This record gives sequence, structure tokens and C-alpha cells, in this order.
Amino acid sequence: MLIVCLISFNLAFCPTFFAYAATSITDLTAQKKALEQKAAKAAAEQAQKEKDAAALSAQISYVGNQITQTQSAIVSTDNQVASTQKKIAELGDSITTQEANLAAEQDTMDKVIASLYMEGDSGLLESLLSSNSISEAITNQQYYESIQQQVEGSIQRITKIKTDLSDQKDQKDKQLTDLTNLKISQVDQQKFLESRKVLKSELLSDTKSTVVALEAEQADAKAAIADLQARIDRIKAASVGAGGDLVSVTDASWYYRQTDDRWASEKLGLYATIGDYGCLLTSLTMVAKFYGKNFTPLSAIDSSSFVRSWGKSDGALISTSMVSDGKSQPVDWTVIDSELAAGHPVIVGVALGVDMGNSYGVSHFVVIKSKLGTDKYAMHDPLGENRGYKKSQIKAMRIIRP
Repeated sequence: MLIVCLISFNLAFCPTFFAYAATSITDLTAQKKALEQKAAKAAAEQAQKEKDAAALSAQISYVGNQITQTQSAIVSTDNQVASTQKKIAELGDSITTQEANLAAEQDTMDKVIASLYMEGDSGLLESLLSSNSISEAITNQQYYESIQQQVEGSIQRITKIKTDLSDQKDQKDKQLTDLTNLKISQVDQQKFLESRKVLKSELLSDTKSTVVALEAEQADAKAAIADLQARIDRIKAASVGAGGDLVSVTDASWYYRQTDDRWASEKLGLYATIGDYGCLLTSLTMVAKFYGKNFTPLSAIDSSSFVRSWGKSDGALISTSMVSDGKSQPVDWTVIDSELAAGHPVIVGVALGVDMGNSYGVSHFVVIKSKLGTDKYAMHDPLGENRGYKKSQIKAMRIIRP
């Protein structure tokens, strides 16, 4: 993997190290790629586990609602059982009352029947014998028959009432049996739901623990990736060397490094990132910061546009609104000296011996901030400190204004 930088609309990659460092960098890059794949896999697993956790939480909530509904149903059934038992007791009392009424009416009927055939003051025979006429005797007989009919009617009415009450009681007894069975079923359902809730809660706890473990795995991988990237950067910086006509310095007030973890992995195109291809963007951001504008390479993305394609120009800078960008032009050291004397830093393009397919042959951008002597310059290199280039490697310049 090569650290590269964005140059212009149709300029793209710029390797910044020499071949003798390739073997070591290749090994480190392979390790970094493996860790990135591991972190990506952990991130995908974490995302799935978080979805699983959300689904389990929803299921637990749903089962909890079912338990609440079942508990309410059990309370309702208990109330119906109590009401039914009360009604059965009331029907039992009513039946007892009607049985007593029936017994009393039967006793009356027995007496009426006895009076029809028994002699004595109250008997029908005595009544007939003591009658003054046939008409009076018939009237007396009709009277006794009327009483008998009334008693029989009362007995029939009471018997029907008792039968109806018994039927109602039988229905309530059956209803009580059904309610009792229903409650048993509801209690079993509640126990089943509670066991499901416990199981799903355990699964949720395990899933959340897995999410935490995957987050820790990603954090460890990212830390290892950052360490590998730092080692790669040191090798690259050492391969270029700190000597030369342009030497790198840093000024914390307006220096940015394209490989900073805060934005190195941020995409410029479909695959190009600031860490790999963002030397021009980072250089422009530094100049904007020098002019008092509050930008970082990350926020600079929102103020810039880039090529998005799977070709060689993916991620190439099209334009930016951070500063007035003069675009690349052939290097002119007289102009550069004049700009620096006027207090304007200058972005220059460095040729590192790799053909990037552009007319200037440059493959890296840095910011010249000041002159150190007759032919020496201080620069901000987006790739870091302890780097240097010869003037003969500077092939293009970009005049920038606020």
C-alpha cells in the first residue's frame, strides 16, 4: 500500500518512499490489512449482534406484555369464579327455600284431601250432613275442590321454580368447572411466558456481552493498526531523509498530518482516503489554518469536491472553498521567494521519481512556510517531520490566498 496524495482534477497517486524500504513496509502493510479485515469483521458481527439485541429486547417487551395480559385474565377469571360461587350459593339457598315451600304446600294438600274423607267438624261429610239443602251441600263441595285446586296449582308452581333453580345451579356448576379449568390453563400459560422471558433475558445478556467483547476487539485492532501505521510512516520518513534544500518542520498552530487517526481513514472518493491520498487537501487545510480559518482535514472535505470513480483519478481534488486555490503551475523560485517575503506560504509539488501521468511529474505536495537561508526552505510536510527534498525535485507550485 502506498501513501499517496491528491494533486489536481486528473492527477492522483504519489508514492513517498523508495524501493529499499518496500520489503519491511510490505510486511507491515500486510499486517495492517489483516488487522483492518479483522476489525471490519468484528464491526460487522457487532452490528449483527446489536440487531439481535434489539430484536431480543422487543421480544422480551412483547412477552412481558403477554404476561401482564395473562395476569389480568387470571384476575378476571378469579372474579368470575367468586361471582359464580356466590351465585351457586344463592341458588342453593333459593332451592332450599322452595323445597320448604313445597313441603308446606304438600302438607296443606294432605290436609285438604284428608278433610274430604274424614269425619269431624271440619270434614266434607259433616259439612254435607249439616247442610240444609242440596244446593248448600254442592257449594260446600265446590269450596273444598277449589281449595284443593289452589294448593295443587301452588305445588306445581313451586315445583317448576325449584326445577328452574336446579337447572340454573347445574349451569353455574358447569361454568365453575370451566372457569377452574381456564384458570389452570392461564396459570400454565403465565409460567410458560415467564420461562420464555427468563431465557430471552439470558440471551440478551449474552448478546450484550458479545457486543462489548467485539467493541474491545475492534479497539485493540485499531490501536494495533495505528501502531503499524506509525511504524510505516517512520520507515517512509527515514527513506526520504531529513537532508536537502527543503526540510520539514512543524508549527503546532497550523500544522496537520494526513495520517492522523482522527481523519486518516476518511474517504475522499470511492476508495481514496486522506491518509493515503490527502497530501494536497491537507496542505490546503494548513494554509487555510495559517490564514485564520478554522478547518481540519476532516472538516475540509465538506468544503471541497473530489472525483469519485474506480479509475486512477478517484479522490482527486476538483475544487475547494477553504481558500483561493491558484492551481498548479511551473515552479518559479523568484515568485516563491516573493510570496514568502510577503508572508504567504506556498504549496509546491514534489517529484519522487514515479510517473503519475501528469505534466509536472509531481507525486506529493508540501507547504513551504519560510526561507531558512540563501537556498534553504522550511516546509510543512503532511507526512510528518524529519523529511527533506532537493530543489530539483520541486516541479510545480500553487499560489494560495485567503
